[in-house]
Amino acid sequence: MPIRIVSCCTVSVLCLVSLALAEAPTFYVSPQGNDAWSGRLPQPKADKTDGPLATLQRARDAVRQLKSSGGLPEAGCIVELRAGVYELSEPFELRKEDSGNPNARIVYRGREGEEVRLVAGKLLDGFQPVTDPAVVEQLDPEARNSVVQVDLKALGIGDFGPVDGGGIEVFFGDQAMTLARWPNEGFVRIVEMVGDSVRKGRHTTHPKGIFVYDGDRPKRWAREKDVWVHGYWFHDWSDQHHRVKAIDTERRVIEVKPPYHGYGYRKGKWYYALNLLSELDTPGEWYLDRESGTLYFWPPGPLAAGKTMVSVHSAVMNLQDVSYVTVERLTMEAARGNAVNVRGGAANEIVG
Repeated sequence: MPIRIVSCCTVSVLCLVSLALAEAPTFYVSPQGNDAWSGRLPQPKADKTDGPLATLQRARDAVRQLKSSGGLPEAGCIVELRAGVYELSEPFELRKEDSGNPNARIVYRGREGEEVRLVAGKLLDGFQPVTDPAVVEQLDPEARNSVVQVDLKALGIGDFGPVDGGGIEVFFGDQAMTLARWPNEGFVRIVEMVGDSVRKGRHTTHPKGIFVYDGDRPKRWAREKDVWVHGYWFHDWSDQHHRVKAIDTERRVIEVKPPYHGYGYRKGKWYYALNLLSELDTPGEWYLDRESGTLYFWPPGPLAAGKTMVSVHSAVMNLQDVSYVTVERLTMEAARGNAVNVRGGAANEIVG
């Protein structure tokens, strides 16, 4: 069968590539490294005069220097990362000049048997209890002794991105946490629409996002700075985030800010509210005061039991017009967008 033939050929090619790379010159990178060293040793010398490099960028530049001085060796070249967590100061970039060739690939890999993590975000520490009386009063009573805070601006993070996608995220113990919302799970339904309506196919739609909600929960949101709602406002396959313009708690009416949903709004559709400090009421939720840069977080376990990080950069790696490069055995995490973007070029591999 064709698939079996292709699979066998692929395995054979990878085996041949592995044999070819056995004698390839290697540059090493390690959290214990130094970018002033040669990078040709897997660990620092006892006298600290040489050893591995500290960053992928410096290793990439070392490969460039190797190519410019004598051309790419026949066996290609390897950049091998030792175990550890690498916080990237920016996405790692490879360009056309970083290419291998059909007979000599350039390989960026984690050392076999070691865990290598490339983080496009920032590991957080320095969490403190919440002591500001105004903030404590806004928090749910059950959360007041559990929520902690940290100043992101003091950690050098000032670009938080938008609330409605592509912005900052929080991770704990390798799991994505939840921006504080109500209800904590699922959706609530629109009770009734407010304002003029028009006929659209078999349905009546309201072009403006003004609707009646059930219950009195939004009374808790009176001091919120930036309330959002996310819903499927007309079709079950077409969603949109909206910043809330106004809440009338007497009439139980929410009005969203334009741009309005293209299909309009109708009774019975579902939504939830988010970005609410007062709804930080369950483990795993977080809220960011974008004015002060203060992150409030209810960790789902002891802080010491797992790494807490926020996403910062748009990607871990960007490959632009580069060819014959292999990236393997790397854990990539905490990017706000894709882990890896590959544009142009040919015959690249992202494996393992």
